[in-house]
Amino acid sequence: MAQLSAQARRMLQTEAASAGLLVLATLLALAWANSPWSGTYDRVWHTEFSLRLGATGVTEDLRHWVNDGLMCFFFFLIGMEVRRELQMGELTQRSRLSIPVIAALAGLALPAAIYLAFNAGGPGANGWGIPIATDTAFLLGALALAGPRATTQLRVFLLSLSVVDDIGALTVIAVFYSEDVDLTALAVAALCILAFQVLARLQVWRGPAYFAVGTAMWLAMNASGVHATIGAVVLGLLVSAYPPRRAEVESAGVLARAFRQSPQVSLARQAKLSVERAISPKERIGALLVPWSGYVVVPVFALANAGVHLDGDLLGRALTSPVTLGVSAALVVGKLVGVGGAATLAVRLRLGSLPPGVGPGSVWGGAALSGLGFTVSLFVADLAFPDTALRDEAMVGILAAAVVAAALGLGWFRWLARRDPVEQPTGPRRLDPPVDPARDHVRGRADAPLELVEYGDVECPFCGRATGVVEELRGRFGDDLRYVFRHLPLPDVHPHAELAAEAVEAAGAQGAFWAMHDRLFAHQDQLEAGELLDHAAALGLDLGRFAQDLGDGTFAARVREDVASAEASGVAGTPTFFVNGVRHEGPTVTDALAAALLDSDPRGPERRELPAPGAPVRTVTLSPTAQLPGLTKVPGGHFEESADDGSTPRLSAAHLREFQRVGRRVRTEHRQVLLRSGAAEYDFFVVLAGSVAIVEGSVDGVDGTAHRVIAVHGPGRFLGGLNQLAGQRPVRSLVVAEAGEVVVVTLERLRSLLARNRELNDLVTRSFLLRRAMLIGQASGLRVVGDRRWPASVELRGRLADDGIAHQWLDPAEDDAARRLLAEAGLPDTDRPLVVRPDGRVLVDPTREDLLHAAGSATRDLTTT
Repeated sequence: MAQLSAQARRMLQTEAASAGLLVLATLLALAWANSPWSGTYDRVWHTEFSLRLGATGVTEDLRHWVNDGLMCFFFFLIGMEVRRELQMGELTQRSRLSIPVIAALAGLALPAAIYLAFNAGGPGANGWGIPIATDTAFLLGALALAGPRATTQLRVFLLSLSVVDDIGALTVIAVFYSEDVDLTALAVAALCILAFQVLARLQVWRGPAYFAVGTAMWLAMNASGVHATIGAVVLGLLVSAYPPRRAEVESAGVLARAFRQSPQVSLARQAKLSVERAISPKERIGALLVPWSGYVVVPVFALANAGVHLDGDLLGRALTSPVTLGVSAALVVGKLVGVGGAATLAVRLRLGSLPPGVGPGSVWGGAALSGLGFTVSLFVADLAFPDTALRDEAMVGILAAAVVAAALGLGWFRWLARRDPVEQPTGPRRLDPPVDPARDHVRGRADAPLELVEYGDVECPFCGRATGVVEELRGRFGDDLRYVFRHLPLPDVHPHAELAAEAVEAAGAQGAFWAMHDRLFAHQDQLEAGELLDHAAALGLDLGRFAQDLGDGTFAARVREDVASAEASGVAGTPTFFVNGVRHEGPTVTDALAAALLDSDPRGPERRELPAPGAPVRTVTLSPTAQLPGLTKVPGGHFEESADDGSTPRLSAAHLREFQRVGRRVRTEHRQVLLRSGAAEYDFFVVLAGSVAIVEGSVDGVDGTAHRVIAVHGPGRFLGGLNQLAGQRPVRSLVVAEAGEVVVVTLERLRSLLARNRELNDLVTRSFLLRRAMLIGQASGLRVVGDRRWPASVELRGRLADDGIAHQWLDPAEDDAARRLLAEAGLPDTDRPLVVRPDGRVLVDPTREDLLHAAGSATRDLTTT
C-alpha cells in the first residue's frame, strides 16, 4: 500500500481491522436483544443522561447520545478524509477521478430508485436514503478476505468511490432528514464555523480551543433541527491538510537540539509547538481519532442500534414488508448494478480508465461488496422512521443485505480465481505499464533490444546488493541492454524509503536521477531528511528547489504511480526484476538474469550466446571532475606516491578485510572527486587499486583560488580526517589520480568498526592525531597538551623539569587548538596530558625513557612556557 499516503494507509488498516469489531458488536447486540435478558437492552439504551449548566441543559437517552454525540467523531473524520482526498489525495488527479465519481453517483441513485419502486406512496417512502451509502469498514474488511484478486489498487479505487459516496449520503442527510429548522441556532453554528476558521488563521495549535468551538457548534446544531453530525462534517472539511513543511521540520530539529543542550521549559514548549506546526492538523487529529473511531465509536454505535428483536411476528412481516424488501433489493441489486454497470459503461465510452491492475471483473466484485451499507444505513433508518416497527423492518433488510452482499462479493472473487488460475498464486507476470522512455528513467540506449526493469526500495539492503548485479550485466551486454528503475518503497519496514524515493525523483528533475540513485544506494544508512539535503549539496543541485520539492511532496504522486504499476505487475517484494517485459522468477544473480535476457532475446536464437563476464561498469557520479596539476608519473606510468610520514596509515591485509566487510567497493575514474572540502556529508575511503590525491584549495575553481596536490596515496591507504571522525567537515578534498577501486565507509560504520577493533582503532586514531599535530605546527618541537592544574600534568611538569627537557605547553583552557585536539582524540574529559614528539607522533602516559628519546631530536631553541 505504499502508493497511499501514511494517513490513508493508517485509515485503511484501521477500517479493515475495525470491521471485525463491528461484526462482533452487531452479533452481540442481536444476541442480547433476543436473549432472556432482552428487556435490559432497551432499558439500558433508553436510560436518560443529562448535561446541565444551571437551568440550561441537554437530556437525551443513551442511544441518542451515541447517535448524535459519539457519531460526530465518525462524521468529523469523514469530513477530514474528504478534504484530504480533494486537496492532496486520489481525487486531485482528474484522470483517476471520473470513473469513481460516475460509479458512486450511479451507486447512490439506482438504490434510491429501487427502494422507491417498492415504497413510493407508502408509509416507508421516507426511508429512500437508507440504502444509498456503503460502509467502508465492512467493505475493506470483506476485501481482506477476498484474496489476491482484491489488490491494493482495487482498494484505492473503492476508497475513492466511497469518499464520493459519503459526500452524497451526507448531503442527503443534511437536506432531506432535517426538520423544524431553527435559523437562530443555525446562525450560531455559522459563527462557530467562523471561529474555527479564525483559530486556524491565527495558527492556534492547541486542541482544547477547537474542542470548545466544536462543543458550542454541536449544541447549536442539536437545537437547530439539522442533525448534529452535519456540523461535524463541516468542521472536518475545514481542517487543513498539507504535506510536512520543510521549514517547520528544520526549525523543530534546531529547537530539539537546543533543548538537548539546554533543557529549559521555554525551549521545550517551543520545540513541542514547532513539531506540531510541521505536521498538518489533519494528520495529527487523524492519528489521534482514527483508532478511537474505528475501535470504539462505530462498534458502540452498532451495539446500540443493531439489537433488533427477531421474533416470529417481525420476521413474518419482513418477508412481505416493502421496507425490508426495498432495502435489501436496493443494497444488493442497486449497488451491484449501479456501481459495476456505471464503471464498465464509463470505461467503454472512454470517459476514463481503471487503475493499473484493476479489471472489470474486480470492479464487479467490489460493486457487489458495496452493498454492505451497515453503519450509515442504520443511522439513516433511525432518522427516517420514528415508528419503531418500520425501523425494525428496515434493520432486518440491512442485516439481510449485508449477508447476501458479502456472500455474493466473496463468491464472485472466488469464481474469478477459478476462471483465471494463472494469475491467482503469483499475480500478473507482464510488466504493466510497459517501459515508456518519455516517462521512465532509462540507463543505456533507449532503443536497446534487451530490457531489464527493477522495482526497488532505496533503503532495502537486498536492493543495495543488486546494484552490483546490474553493473555486471551492463558490463556484459553493453549497448544491447537498457536498464530501468522503478520505485517500490516499503514504508512498513523501511521508514525512510518513501522520502528517499522522492529525493531521487527531485534530483531527476534537475538532471541528476542516476547520480542520486547511485549515491543513496551507496549510503543506505544516511537517508534522514537532513542527510538527503547533504547528498543534494554534494551533487551540486539547487538546494532551495530540491528542499521545496521534498517539502511540498511534488513527486509523491510520481512515486505512487510506480508502486501502482508494481501492484498491477504482480510485484510482491524488492528487488523484483522484469526481463524483456516478463517478471523474473529465478535467482537474482548475474548469470541467472543474463540467461533470462538471452532466452527472451527478441532478435532470435542466433543472438543467444552468453557474453563473457567483463569488468563491472560503475557509473557512480559523486561530483563533477577536477583538474590535478603538478602530478608526477614514474616510469611505469603510475603516479608517484608521497613518502610515508605516518599520517595516512597503510593497512595490513587483515585490516583491509575488516574495512571491506563494513564498506562498499566502488570503481573510480580519473579526476573523480571522492570528497569535497567543506562538504556537510562525507565518507572515509580505503584505496584498493589506483591512487587518490589529497588536494588543498577549491577543486571547483568557483572562488577564484588555486588548488594544489599535497600528497598522492595508493593501494592499502586509509583516507580521512580526525575532524571528520568527530563530526566536523573535511578541510581538504580527495580526487582520483589514477583510476582503480576504493572501499567507501560511512561515518557510522567506521565508528562501529573502530569501537569493536581496538588494534585498528589505535592505528587510525594515532595517525589522525599525527596529521592533526602536523597541521597545527606541533612538529617543530616537543609539546604537551593538557591542563596545567591536572595532577598528572603537575607530575609530568616535574619530570620534564628534573630532566631539563625543553618543551612548549598548550593549555586547553587557553588554546582553541589544544581543545580541539583533545576533543578529536576522543578525550574531551580526560585528566591526563598528551605529549607530541618533534616528528608529530603522539605519546600517551609516556615513560621517562620515552620523554628522553623524544627530547633527543628536539631543537634547542624552544623555551619552556
